[in-house]
Amino acid sequence: MIVGSILLTGFIALVAQSPAQAAPQQSPCEQALVDAGAGEICSGDQAAWLANAAPKASAERARQLEVAAEHYRKALLLTSHVATKVLALNLLADSYDALRLNDPRQLEAALRELIRLTPNDLMPVYRLSKFQEDQGLIDAAEGTLLGARYEQPDVVEPYKMLSEFYSRRALARRRENDPQLAPQAGTPQVERDENEVYRVGKGMALPTKLADVAAKYPPEALAAGVQGVVIAEIVVNESGNVTDTKLLRSIPLLDEAALEAVRQWRFSPSVVNGQVVPVKMTVTINFTPPHR
Repeated sequence: MIVGSILLTGFIALVAQSPAQAAPQQSPCEQALVDAGAGEICSGDQAAWLANAAPKASAERARQLEVAAEHYRKALLLTSHVATKVLALNLLADSYDALRLNDPRQLEAALRELIRLTPNDLMPVYRLSKFQEDQGLIDAAEGTLLGARYEQPDVVEPYKMLSEFYSRRALARRRENDPQLAPQAGTPQVERDENEVYRVGKGMALPTKLADVAAKYPPEALAAGVQGVVIAEIVVNESGNVTDTKLLRSIPLLDEAALEAVRQWRFSPSVVNGQVVPVKMTVTINFTPPHR
């Protein structure tokens, strides 16, 4: 799993306390085994890899995903490290999402525990709200976002998430009340390429951004007075991760910083005819020198 690999790498940095503990010849899992819970995460990651290698909708894939989830659950019991618990809960939530085991009850439980453990991190809150919205629990989804706004009233992101939520609800209501706005049966509504990647803006709604990472202004660009807007085309996969990037408008001293930030963004999965699909979209990254 992409999210699991990123989080595991970050966790290893926490547990590697000295050169003696993280010798170069050790594998990541061997380094992480200083924490018994992390050993279970390594075993779960192996099962998840086997699941990804199995055919979709196969019994073997489901079995390996259940094995992975069980290892992540054991990790929660064995570890006393918050970082390991957070990693295990993220992986557990991924295991139970709509793309894998599709168990809403277990997914919600993992997300709520994440929220309890990381009260200052709003990403699990946004993910819970989107899950509730997808389940048709509209009032609950709204309440979850409002709770985030009340908890962190000085943060801009909850307001943006609420705005996007209300925009989706307004569009849904207009479609309910006006049949002409509803998609016509038998008429292609979205555009997709030869790789079955759908294009945002061609009958495909913009996915909701769940995690936003700001681009770091390169010191050399700042010193040279370089500024402007980098434009990139990205592919968001079925898990909501950015898997491909291509520059459409380049500013050489800013390009790498822009793409590095974009690759860390995460979105809500896009759905077509009840199926989660990858989407292609254009994004902009604005670099403006700070006021002195």
